[in-house]
Amino acid sequence: MAADLTERVREIAEARDVPESEVLERALERGVDDLWRELVLGRYLNGELTRERAIELVGKDRVARAEREADAVAEDVRWGLNA
Repeated sequence: MAADLTERVREIAEARDVPESEVLERALERGVDDLWRELVLGRYLNGELTRERAIELVGKDRVARAEREADAVAEDVRWGLNA
């Protein structure tokens, strides 16, 4: 796994003509951003954050999408329980 990751970083760096350290920095930033959004949306869906605060932190579109996804899962569960 580590070798695959190292190879991917090297290939991306070469393709973009940037240092490997820049590729790693950007990957870390993207990863942290994704984890942050997941944390905020999870807290919102669990009732730990208001909708308004979640929108401030991750944007209205992402909050609306998370709501739709949560509604779809709830509907699937209801359907499964009544089948």
